[in-house]
Amino acid sequence: MKKTAKKTTTKSGPSLLNKFFDHVATLRSRALNDIITPGRNINFECGYPDGIVTQDYKNLFDREGLAARVVSILPQESWARSPEVYENVSPVDTEFEKAWKLLVQEKNILHYLQRVDILSGLGRFGILLLGFTDGRSLEKAVPGIDLLTGKAIEGHTKKFELAYMKPFDETSVVVKKKESNTASPRYGKPTEYEIQFENTTGTPDTTKTNTNKKIVHWTRVLHLADNRTDSDIFGKPRMMDIYNRLLDVRKILSGSGEMFWKGAFPGHVFEVSPDQIDATIDTASLKEEFANYSDGLQRFLAVSGVTAKSLQLQVADPKNHLDAQLRFIAFTLGIPYRIFLGAEEAKLASSQDMKTWNKRLNGRQNNYLTPMVIRPLIERLMIVGALPSVESYSIKWPDLDSPSDLDKAKVGESRTKAMANYVTSGVDALMPPEEYFKKILGFSQEDVDSIMESAEGYEPPDVPEEDEE
Repeated sequence: MKKTAKKTTTKSGPSLLNKFFDHVATLRSRALNDIITPGRNINFECGYPDGIVTQDYKNLFDREGLAARVVSILPQESWARSPEVYENVSPVDTEFEKAWKLLVQEKNILHYLQRVDILSGLGRFGILLLGFTDGRSLEKAVPGIDLLTGKAIEGHTKKFELAYMKPFDETSVVVKKKESNTASPRYGKPTEYEIQFENTTGTPDTTKTNTNKKIVHWTRVLHLADNRTDSDIFGKPRMMDIYNRLLDVRKILSGSGEMFWKGAFPGHVFEVSPDQIDATIDTASLKEEFANYSDGLQRFLAVSGVTAKSLQLQVADPKNHLDAQLRFIAFTLGIPYRIFLGAEEAKLASSQDMKTWNKRLNGRQNNYLTPMVIRPLIERLMIVGALPSVESYSIKWPDLDSPSDLDKAKVGESRTKAMANYVTSGVDALMPPEEYFKKILGFSQEDVDSIMESAEGYEPPDVPEEDEE
């Protein structure tokens, strides 16, 4: 009797095969659905791109003022007041403080830091190229820097000056190599960049060419990346979360202009008189007559057997649609709406909005700009000798909530008027001056004591009496 081989199958075999076929069927169904009913794809229907590259952000930044506002508002407001860098609180400047102030003045350091801060948010990162007077080419490391730790090499005595700085956004920079040594504190960080320099000899339309690329070593670069999440070298572009809304605003404003262009000048319809049976319309003469009316200064239509009627205007106010988009953008960015709109509207912002905004700026200054931008730059300058090396130094940002000189003047004027009314109205009989100063004007006890002490020893100047005639 012939034995037949027993067929064996693994439990996972058919199930995996079935899952594969199900997956293929699902992909086919989705593809067919997109072809038959593309309106269900909201990106397709609304004209949004499925993917966004850095050049898309760059194009929108260059062409649309709102996109530039989104990218620039945080850096511009953060750097509106310059930080103070000092070694100690002595009124006499140290050598380090003198050298820093000289660099800020001669090399416009804060200006370049603000520029690269703006450009770094255009894409995932930006860089500030530091030109030193070491005499080496850009692809070589700056002498005196330990490439494993990024610290200064002991015993190195050569000093180099800072010659220039140049900011770049991601569209001009490629990270070519990263640190692969897991024992290095710089593990995963860039070690080599490829920078596309502008061709200054070319025409405005051909400023970038492939022939002007240079390899640059990381010791000559300050790397900036805002809005970092899971990466230490790449952040989230500032336009990413509201890119579709920026396109919507573009549609609203462009459509508004086109609507006015086409709708403000009313259309006309020409109706043939019912009495004109089997009449032939001279369309050439009619077109010529209407062209004279619409394009020239002629304010009449000489037509026979035809009645010209004006169509109703089709012009709508885009304000509400635009306002909704702008509010969503401001909400997504976490910026109070009036402040996002600009200086004039910002004056009307509530005190709570201003406090919230100042708190965010202060957090960005102390948690990002100080440790991730200013300190790395100062450390690099000290290592190469462009700044005197010190053990410690401090970076202090101005208090954004402190009143301006104008605010102080207004408060002083109001208090002076209040005290004048207090004296002339006889209210001092009901409330002693000390209580009035503390409870009504809000002075501290120290201020009240100082005012009362000064008042006791104050003698008003003698006013000369006028001679009687």
